[in-house]
Amino acid sequence: MRMWLPYLRLITNMESIRETRMEIIGEKINTSRKGVERAVRERDAAFIRDLAERQAEAGATYLDVNSGLALYPEEEAEDFAWLVPVIQAAVDLPLCIDSARAPAIETALKLHKGRAMINSVNGDPEQIGAILPLAAQFRCKVIALTSSKKGGIPATSAERVKIAESIAKKSQEYGISLEDIYFDPLVFSVGTDQGSGLLFLETLREIKRSLGEAKTVSGLSNISFGLPKRKLLNHAFLVLALGAGMDAAIMDPTDKSIMALVQATEAVMGRDPFCAGYLKAFREGRLS
Repeated sequence: MRMWLPYLRLITNMESIRETRMEIIGEKINTSRKGVERAVRERDAAFIRDLAERQAEAGATYLDVNSGLALYPEEEAEDFAWLVPVIQAAVDLPLCIDSARAPAIETALKLHKGRAMINSVNGDPEQIGAILPLAAQFRCKVIALTSSKKGGIPATSAERVKIAESIAKKSQEYGISLEDIYFDPLVFSVGTDQGSGLLFLETLREIKRSLGEAKTVSGLSNISFGLPKRKLLNHAFLVLALGAGMDAAIMDPTDKSIMALVQATEAVMGRDPFCAGYLKAFREGRLS
């Protein structure tokens, strides 16, 4: 009987089990989507609240918030000043503030409840000097791209890892711990660069080896851009990236098929003790 006690305790407490170990950054509040752009321009709070609630209910751990179609920094800051309170009044989730403009990011962070994430910083010294002080001041997690303004996106894994190591060093100088940095190894569509997926996986593994406590992240949709049956490629990419050690993904949590795939992959990888999260998802009908 004793050998079954841990399992029985897990079953008894299944309501408190986190469904996935991977962090899921909901991608849908982005003004590159026509409906979202209209809602932000017209200040349609009900539309934005609905998007936030559906992603939260589906299992998102962060919500990405992007108003990147704003033409001017002041306009983007005004959008964030409206979006952040509207979203956080609807859901109890931290936000991933998605912008390259430090003033807009700062506006969002001043209104944010809890610990936010910034998306993103790259290896450019000017951007590092603008973004990392904000991350330190507001105790944010940070997505860091393995690219720079000067060199663009390097063609080799070694060069991308070198940029990651440089960002990691600067982050620590600002008092930001490695475990709060999420490095994006960057991926192109395999329709235009057939080696892009393999390069991504190699870079991810090297970052995990070189910067052990650091996290890794990727948006899923770039891998399939311009190709038919995009979800199929996105799903394959996700499984391989999880197998290589990826910690977070920017994705659509309302896509039940990919959420089920995350759950199943983590069970196979031993990241779901006694498959308790998998069983909970099955009981709730979320594996269909």
